[in-house]
Amino acid sequence: MAELAGEVKRKSNLARVTKRHEQSAIVGRLLVASFMAMRSGYARKHIGAVFEEILVAMMIRVSDDQGAPPRTIADISKYLGLPRSNVRRCLDALISEGVIRKAGDTGFTGQQDYLATRVDAEYFAKIRQAIITAADELRQIDAVA
Repeated sequence: MAELAGEVKRKSNLARVTKRHEQSAIVGRLLVASFMAMRSGYARKHIGAVFEEILVAMMIRVSDDQGAPPRTIADISKYLGLPRSNVRRCLDALISEGVIRKAGDTGFTGQQDYLATRVDAEYFAKIRQAIITAADELRQIDAVA
């Protein structure tokens, strides 16, 4: 009987690991598609070189959406776990590209004009579709379980 119980447990674990592998692949496709689409706005650099800029810009957009006060270098640094010097460098680049703007003495907020010029951007449509596809695939896996 003990062998049978062990066999059932191994099969159960295998099923859980297989499901987790499928979920990881779905999330992986989502993130690769999203980051490659985001990177298209940064043709001057490879994804690794702009990853921190993308994170900083996204954090500011989320804060703006939540009605939070303008984010400071210290806020961003602490939340993202990035050195302040990296955050400052990202903010400088994002300001020069018109993605964000300085708000008050120490805060930063998104630049609405930047979004307005990209309302129908192809890269954003790709990101939305990747999210929708991933959500549908994850729901399908959960429905089978």
